[in-house]
Amino acid sequence: MTNFLENLKQIVNRHEPESDERALPRAAAVLLLELAATDAGIDADERSVVERAVKERFGLAPAEMEELLEEAGRQQRSAHSLHEYTHPLRTGLDSSTRGELVEWLWRVAYADGRLDRHEEHLIRRLADLLGVPHKEFIRRKHLAASG
Repeated sequence: MTNFLENLKQIVNRHEPESDERALPRAAAVLLLELAATDAGIDADERSVVERAVKERFGLAPAEMEELLEEAGRQQRSAHSLHEYTHPLRTGLDSSTRGELVEWLWRVAYADGRLDRHEEHLIRRLADLLGVPHKEFIRRKHLAASG
């Protein structure tokens, strides 16, 4: 029995993805870009907010940020489900940081001067997947709208 468990452990470990320190910033960028693309595509104002969010939250150098956003953009365009991006953020970030991410999502939605109902629906869905309570969802909406 011990050999079986050891063999199983080795197989699982061999197929585990390597630790990627950019996984969380990339996942957050995918969500932000997905929201920006929800209405009529990503405009310059929305892109600027996404860049600011990644820069402020994750402290990446400009070249690193640009590379990360390019990679996140490719993933966003080919993503079939947002669960693969929300799950690591839900488990890898504390509740306050997840609330911050929801606030950044709201900022992206407000960047073009109007809030599309599809954007609001997507933020609600993402907040649920991130484990952000409704009260915090609303609080972050008001913070983003007033800022």
